[in-house]
Amino acid sequence: MKTIFLASGRSSRMEPLSDKNLLEFCGEPLVLKLLKGAQEGGLENFIVVTNGENTEAIRTILEENNFPAEIATQKNLDDGMAGGVVDGLKFVKEDEAVFVLGGNDYIEPSAYVDILDQSKNKDGGILAKKMTKYFPGGYLQVDGENKISSIIEKPGEGREPSDMVNIVAHYFALAENLKRALEGAQSQKDDVYEVALQALFKTKNFVAVEYSRTWQAVKYPWHVLELGDIFLSQQETNISPVAEIADSAKIKGDGVFIEDGVRVFENAVIQGPCYIGKNAIVGNNALVRNSILGAKCVAGYNTEIARSFLSPNVTTHIAYVGDTIVDRDVNFGAFSCTANLRLDKKTVRVQIKNEKIDSLHEKLGAIIGAGAQIGTHAMLMPGVRIERAKLCPPGEVQK
Repeated sequence: MKTIFLASGRSSRMEPLSDKNLLEFCGEPLVLKLLKGAQEGGLENFIVVTNGENTEAIRTILEENNFPAEIATQKNLDDGMAGGVVDGLKFVKEDEAVFVLGGNDYIEPSAYVDILDQSKNKDGGILAKKMTKYFPGGYLQVDGENKISSIIEKPGEGREPSDMVNIVAHYFALAENLKRALEGAQSQKDDVYEVALQALFKTKNFVAVEYSRTWQAVKYPWHVLELGDIFLSQQETNISPVAEIADSAKIKGDGVFIEDGVRVFENAVIQGPCYIGKNAIVGNNALVRNSILGAKCVAGYNTEIARSFLSPNVTTHIAYVGDTIVDRDVNFGAFSCTANLRLDKKTVRVQIKNEKIDSLHEKLGAIIGAGAQIGTHAMLMPGVRIERAKLCPPGEVQK
């Protein structure tokens, strides 16, 4: 069996953040965390499909962590998911079984075991998330034994054919079937892969494998916070013996992971769950709670960082960072602030491409691209996107 792991998407909805595959959660890039989860669930012989721009970065991650995988680069990104699968299938023999994984969905490792088990003596299996309310995704139409007859994209609330939504964790007993279906699939929209699935469902025996446990897609920037919460909830308290922690500093709650080289100064408070990356600094009187701080981050004097995701090398000085996603190499000047709550208490909407998308978060701070500089006394309003390398002048409000 081979496993095609798709890491070739453009991540355009995540702007101004960098490639989501490379974002570091609790010290590891997302691509590596998800691959390890799949490996734990029994998958093997990985083929990671990259997009050209992230090829060398992913290759380096795999080599440095001794993770066994081949690299395939998607030739034409305009071909969408189907193009990535086709380029991955070039490494798979037609008589081999193949697993196709969307590169940005977190599921528990036991789900892979369930798919392989329930797909025995069938042509394949599709992981199906049991939904309690409408989700704008692909719904599976099934019979009483969960045999799939069709997939219906975004049917609309009240018109769902079942309560099961397709998750891209797909098993095919014969790669040849998937190859032939993709060769025959045609569409004017970006759904060639789904058209190929539809053809297979009509002629082959595919089972929907019900899944009701944790699932988190990373489609929009605020999903980084939601996935971060999942990873934080899974970690146990582990404080490096070579971290320097002042006697008056307080480590409170469960799930506090402090890496080598961290320095925690007098009267600082770290409230778990938290991850503090290598060589990070938590300064005097700083408060860090329910957050991920990447390597070499600085939570400076009197700073509060709450429920936020900070990539490596982010520095702050007497700042408030709440419910915020920050890419690498960002500096917060003294007294800068990320507002995270609308005065009318409505959920925060974020400009994504040409549309305002409801994050469904009552509290959501800023989304800040790599290299941005936030001036002293600058204020960032809820849901604002700060472009990469942008200079936010002192005292100005970013809306």
